[in-house]
Amino acid sequence: MRVRAELAARMLSGPGLWLEWLAEMDRSSLLEELLADDVISRASEQAPHGHAYERTLTAKMTVICVLVACLFPGSGYDGVLGTAFGLPGLHLKPGTQAPTGPAFSKARALLGEQVMKRLFELDAARGDAETGHQLLVEGTGDHRDRRHHRGPVQRRRAGGRVRGARRRDETPAAIVAHVRTGSRRWIAAAIGGYHDGENALADELAGSFGPGILNFADRGFFSMDRWLRFSAGGAQLCWRVKNSATSVPFRTLRTLPDGSELVMLHESDGMRARRRRETRNPHAPRLPDTVARLVSFTITARTASGRVKTTLIRVLTTLLDHQTCPAREIAALYAERWQIEIAFLHLKKTVRGARRALRGRSPELARQEAWALLLVHNMVATAAARAAAVAGIDPDLIPFTAVLGLVRAHVTADACCRHCGRRPSGAGDPLAGLLAAVLARPRHRAGRQRTSGRTAAERRIRHTEEVAYAIEITKSNLPQWDKIRKVKGSGA
Repeated sequence: MRVRAELAARMLSGPGLWLEWLAEMDRSSLLEELLADDVISRASEQAPHGHAYERTLTAKMTVICVLVACLFPGSGYDGVLGTAFGLPGLHLKPGTQAPTGPAFSKARALLGEQVMKRLFELDAARGDAETGHQLLVEGTGDHRDRRHHRGPVQRRRAGGRVRGARRRDETPAAIVAHVRTGSRRWIAAAIGGYHDGENALADELAGSFGPGILNFADRGFFSMDRWLRFSAGGAQLCWRVKNSATSVPFRTLRTLPDGSELVMLHESDGMRARRRRETRNPHAPRLPDTVARLVSFTITARTASGRVKTTLIRVLTTLLDHQTCPAREIAALYAERWQIEIAFLHLKKTVRGARRALRGRSPELARQEAWALLLVHNMVATAAARAAAVAGIDPDLIPFTAVLGLVRAHVTADACCRHCGRRPSGAGDPLAGLLAAVLARPRHRAGRQRTSGRTAAERRIRHTEEVAYAIEITKSNLPQWDKIRKVKGSGA
């Protein structure tokens, strides 16, 4: 009766309010506007045939509910469903009631992982130019969490494995991802089990390396085979490699005027035998000798209190022209790789929430939720990039945590009230209102450089300090390629 009375009142109020009401019912929600056009409907087409646990929980509606659940990880299912079913543009029948939490749980299990993965891929394919920000460089990183229902979250870095007792209800997961450092939007990701190697997962990202990309990756990802495959698509690579001369398959050809070196990548017999075992291809041919450029440099960090630390870094790059890309510029630009560490921190601590367990109680549902969390991260990064484009500033100046809070508030305001069923009046364009609110918030200081302890023990005794960095190009300790050829012959 209430719906009929409201409909009659709208009709008697005149054509102006009637058309406004119809436009309100048909417009997209803020949640959908932060994603690429129509990606939810396109991804929902991959749902199991006839997916619908009940008449209201279709594949598209289940996807929206999963996104809302990841946007509000502290809300119960009743609150999540109330918000999701109050969003505009759903074309629900008048008087449709939100389903119960158990129904949503069964709908999630029926939906599976692939729909959410496809939704992420469709949205991630959107370039930074579509959000108003131009692409700078990109980074690849590894992130591992013990996704469990109780206990602390732990992370595996590229240099070692976090060990500990496992609970029966744990759902471990590992993420290797490719992020745009301009907007901090994920461009590609691979999700596996905690014991899956990061290099095996990284191989799934090869399709995201194409022309126009300058990619930075941490050490641990380099292999000669991966180097050739990832650069074959036209992407330029700047990958950190190990410092030991015996752990890398290259030798110095000559030293360039800027201090960098042209090196020859050569697959030895032992490397080829190991690759044959790993690929289970006993007849795999030797990889072709390849020329690359090595930039070796030290970074000296000096804090305000006088603490000094010097680190040696080696970056192997496909950028061979030392005049167009000087060694010092490559060394300074490599610091952008740290953006992916910040993005992982935002994903784990800010979006999901520190020490918060995933809702999924199976590996498939944990991966489904991980894809949704990556999508929510991209939605927040998109809002920050669009606001930065409006103001003509760098997205790094906009606090991610503040934008996440504003996205949550504006998505809630875009939904109908659960009690009276009305939408806030005078809200105007939700996306424009969100961007205006983002720009009204205080920004980060430009050009600040700080350092703090990396481990929990260091943070207890070290305070965050201002720091100054000095870069010096150095010479490597690699043997000369000509000397190796003289000893082993031209067929080496």
